[in-house]
Amino acid sequence: MNKRIKSLVLSATLVASMAILGGCGSNNIGYVDTMKVANSTEKGIEITKEINAKKAELNKKIEAADDASKQNVYNQASQELTAFTNAKAQEYRQYQEQKINELVKEKKLDVIIEKGAVVGGGADVTEDLITKMGKASEAQIKEAEEAAKAEEQQEAQQNAQQAGQAAAATTESAQ
Repeated sequence: MNKRIKSLVLSATLVASMAILGGCGSNNIGYVDTMKVANSTEKGIEITKEINAKKAELNKKIEAADDASKQNVYNQASQELTAFTNAKAQEYRQYQEQKINELVKEKKLDVIIEKGAVVGGGADVTEDLITKMGKASEAQIKEAEEAAKAEEQQEAQQNAQQAGQAAAATTESAQ
């Protein structure tokens, strides 16, 4: 029920905003696919690599910790990763916003919004933003995709190991 209410409010907001924008004369609206931008630009790939490297470094610290301190090391690593990820996300957002503002001026747009918020109309300026931010080479994109798949597989293995350890601990305590 709560999801339904949120969906209705979001839909009403989008319809109202489109009506307002539609009544404001000739607005020039652009939109971008931010996921595509992040996955296709040198900056997006660079920051993802940095975050993954930090995550790998912290995972090694956790694995090296003895059982008595493992939870404490995990908590510290989690906080450190969150802070690092937030800082890198902020760095990326600032860079992207700068390039978006430049694109707004160059294309004489009134606004650029996220593709998901577009119900209809507008100009897709995703490729323009990718070019402005520095398009990654096909090799860089492929390498990043492979790294993401490897990361997903590693996380799945870790989750399976943790589930197995939890099940073993439960079985031992039940006996």
